[in-house]
Amino acid sequence: MFVSTCIGMWMWVRTLDVHSMYAYNWRHVWPNGVRRGFQDTNTCCGYLSPLDSPVHGSHSCLTKDVYGCMVFVQTYAQGYLSYVYTWLFVFVVVDVVALLGVLVVLVVRNDEERLRWSRANAIFRSMKKANSSVTLHGRDTRPGANEK
Repeated sequence: MFVSTCIGMWMWVRTLDVHSMYAYNWRHVWPNGVRRGFQDTNTCCGYLSPLDSPVHGSHSCLTKDVYGCMVFVQTYAQGYLSYVYTWLFVFVVVDVVALLGVLVVLVVRNDEERLRWSRANAIFRSMKKANSSVTLHGRDTRPGANEK
């Protein structure tokens, strides 16, 4: 449970700056084939503008009135990542609820154990008071009780 909670926290932190990673990935990480696919499919060129890391040889960059692919990249990534992050968060929530359930069960079990011991001690004390003159060996310790 702790591991999945840590993974969920790590994924949540990663989602805070996910938009800034798109530009870096476009410029430095993604191969030309992926970038050309975005440009050809969405009729855009470059990331922010046709001057921002375009893939030459794409037929979209040949026209004059073309914009960057930033909106299309963000739309595609958000649609894809929203499912992934949603399921990861669901698993983290289930783990947290399971952890809370285990804690509740442990607390209830400890309370029942404490109550059982207190009842047993109360019964033992009441029996001890009722038979205060009898020892473990069955002898009566009252003066003159064993003399017959």
